Amino acid sequence: FNNNVDAVMNFGWTGFISKALLLGMNELHRLLHLSYGWAIIVITVVIKLIFWPLTQSSTRSMKRMQELAPQMKALQAKYKDDPQKLSQKQWEFWKKNKVNPMGGCLPMLLQMPVLFGFFYMIRSAIELRGASFLWVGDLAQPDTLFTIPVLNLPFNLLPLLMAGTQIWQMHLTPTSPGADPMQQKLMKYMPVIMVAIFYNLPSGLTLYYTVQSLLSVVQTKLTKTQPATAPAPAPVLTSPPKKRK
Repeated sequence: FNNNVDAVMNFGWTGFISKALLLGMNELHRLLHLSYGWAIIVITVVIKLIFWPLTQSSTRSMKRMQELAPQMKALQAKYKDDPQKLSQKQWEFWKKNKVNPMGGCLPMLLQMPVLFGFFYMIRSAIELRGASFLWVGDLAQPDTLFTIPVLNLPFNLLPLLMAGTQIWQMHLTPTSPGADPMQQKLMKYMPVIMVAIFYNLPSGLTLYYTVQSLLSVVQTKLTKTQPATAPAPAPVLTSPPKKRK
């Protein structure tokens, strides 16, 4: 009736995504008689399939970067005293070999609106209040199994499973040789950071992210089984001429 009653849901800046996810979840529940937990898993699989080509291209690009690491190190050694020239030569080298050093971040950035859309939808959807799934008693609340004695802290299993899948995924994903050491260290501790963020969030959101990480592991394994492209021949790097005194 054009009265904007859905504004009370407070879907945030990803409102159109949240509405689409809520509609899809309710239709799966109504038509296929799936529990809301399984509906979230089905939606996660569909989203993963949509982003599959982009993620696969990103994984191949990172794998290619790893193969080209020796040539990159040679360039860095040659132009170590000229950062501007080094940056120019690196971009020329990447362009020549058709790789993108930022390719690994692109799928994550594009999936962030979906993650926020899931968060706002799960936070606001009355359908998830009291909806159970496996050991989860309420998909709108953390999946607390018990309280840890002495520490008096809730034990939530799903965030720990999510961290385990992320560690597995990081172990399989090749590290970009051009990554900053501080960035690599940050990525190393990312599962711990994600556990801290997700620990008290709705378990429906953690379920989505856990399944998404598990599907990423499957995709990485499938990509690794495909034949790798032959690495480009190392460029002939000559030492710069010595200045005459």
